Amino acid sequence: MVRFVFARLIWDHQVEALAHFRMPGCRWFDLHIGPEPGAPMGRKGRVLAAAWQQLHEPQTAGMLLLDGDVAIDPLDMAAMQAAIGGDPLAVHVAPVRLWPQSTQQPDWSWAHWDEGQGLSQEWSSTPDRWSFNFTYVPAKVLNTAITEGIAAGPRKRLKMPEWTFPTVDMKLNQVAQECGVKAKVVEDCHPKHMHY
Repeated sequence: MVRFVFARLIWDHQVEALAHFRMPGCRWFDLHIGPEPGAPMGRKGRVLAAAWQQLHEPQTAGMLLLDGDVAIDPLDMAAMQAAIGGDPLAVHVAPVRLWPQSTQQPDWSWAHWDEGQGLSQEWSSTPDRWSFNFTYVPAKVLNTAITEGIAAGPRKRLKMPEWTFPTVDMKLNQVAQECGVKAKVVEDCHPKHMHY
């Protein structure tokens, strides 16, 4: 059985849509991201990096992230666990519809897409870009993001603890691509984004 950290991301300044979340048979950690001076949405990268560094063990394959405003059920969890078990070295993304309330787009769009396409209703089974919502990220990508980060100029690199909302997921996409780690859509998952 593949071991992974299961973490739910909760914005402390927003009313939590799923305050009484429970998933039978799973141990998860609620990661609270609070406002702070100069970064009113909180330092999401720092919270994720700290959680990974504190919660993983050498045999931990990666981290499964669930945004606090996304609802899943036991069948979604079983499908995700099966996907992770089948390929723990890949990113696994649940297909989540994002609604105009969050995207400011005229209609819904998938939370995974191909580079150059942007948010749309076009389906991709192996997307280049993805947001967290309900997403598994392997240890290789997390460790690289924390220790090496991404280029932020000719001689500067930004490591994950320095990443702030709203671009943390896009920066992690970039690290995955640089590591040669592909993303796969878990088509048997049907999570619901609650901001519609």
